[in-house]
Amino acid sequence: MQRPGYRRLSKSVVYENAWLRFEAHEIVHPNGTPGVHGVVATPPASAVVLLDGSDVLLARQARFAIDRIVLEVVKGGRHAGEDALGCAQRESREEAGVEAACWRSLGVTYEIPSVVQEPVALFLGERLRTAPLPPEGVERIDVVRLPFDDALEACADGRIADAVTAIALLRTRHLLESRT
Repeated sequence: MQRPGYRRLSKSVVYENAWLRFEAHEIVHPNGTPGVHGVVATPPASAVVLLDGSDVLLARQARFAIDRIVLEVVKGGRHAGEDALGCAQRESREEAGVEAACWRSLGVTYEIPSVVQEPVALFLGERLRTAPLPPEGVERIDVVRLPFDDALEACADGRIADAVTAIALLRTRHLLESRT
């Protein structure tokens, strides 16, 4: 992949907490124009499509930045020393109370590549069984079971507006169609 040609001159941390860091970068754009660009640095994250037969389990939870309750695939940031699959497996237990016997990678995607640095690793989890873990203390998540095709339709008509969810469901559809 070709690099776009940004020159990074300096970086300062504007804000940091346990979940993210906001950085201001003094840069030179590919066209030679100087500027400042913001970057949101987060831990690497994983997202998982939990498929139970022809249904998908989704998480309904509040999202602060948009001040809305959203419907999305199970997802979250990695803990120290955790790999992408381990994160997906833990998040499945914490957010949906299940674990999958069969795991497949769906690749990676970027949430907002203009400002968010880390990719999100996508997985498909199948052959589910109950195996809850306590959720993080700040989370209140409701598990929603939908027919997989209804979830795809909800992405298409805007009832599900989370980009990572839409991409993960689309890639799952592609994988399922390639099986037949």
